[in-house]
Amino acid sequence: MNSTSPITEREIFRIIGLSESDLLKVDDPESVWIVYAFEQGTERPIAAFTGFMHAFDLASRLNAFVENGIGIQPVPGTVTNIKVDRYRQLTEVGMTPFLIRLKSHGNMVEVIDGVASNLDEISLENNISGFVSNVQFRKNVGWEFELMGTFWASSRRLAISKARTFASMVSELQNRTPGLLERKLLFAAHS
Repeated sequence: MNSTSPITEREIFRIIGLSESDLLKVDDPESVWIVYAFEQGTERPIAAFTGFMHAFDLASRLNAFVENGIGIQPVPGTVTNIKVDRYRQLTEVGMTPFLIRLKSHGNMVEVIDGVASNLDEISLENNISGFVSNVQFRKNVGWEFELMGTFWASSRRLAISKARTFASMVSELQNRTPGLLERKLLFAAHS
């Protein structure tokens, strides 16, 4: 006999920070639904959606593993300072933003029970291009790296797989031959 009762819809809404008055705004075309980490508060939302269900789906998926919880809140559409519906397609197909730490030492990949302040997926172009082309960084730090970023995937296993592929790409850059300008700078630095 199962002694635990199922969680009611009202309890679910309370868990993600919704009040009765918030629920009255579900069909309000003037409202935008922000998703935020309880730690950061509503002032620092991580996503915003025009539709309640997109915000609810993302918050529900994140609440499965984010330690301090994720909430949603309706706000007037004119007050949002982040791009609305930026992650809509990703949430519609069931993707989740996993926060992962990558370390070159030991090829470590660690899923963090949290959420980044920016849900954009980590990329070579946006997140590490400055490091790769920075000769001083390469000279001082070498190719040991520790990066943390978001990887969107349908499961934790697939997010880890994407993160390992990304770490491999970064590691492969160490075999890249420095260009003529970099060689001159490295030679000048060692003289």
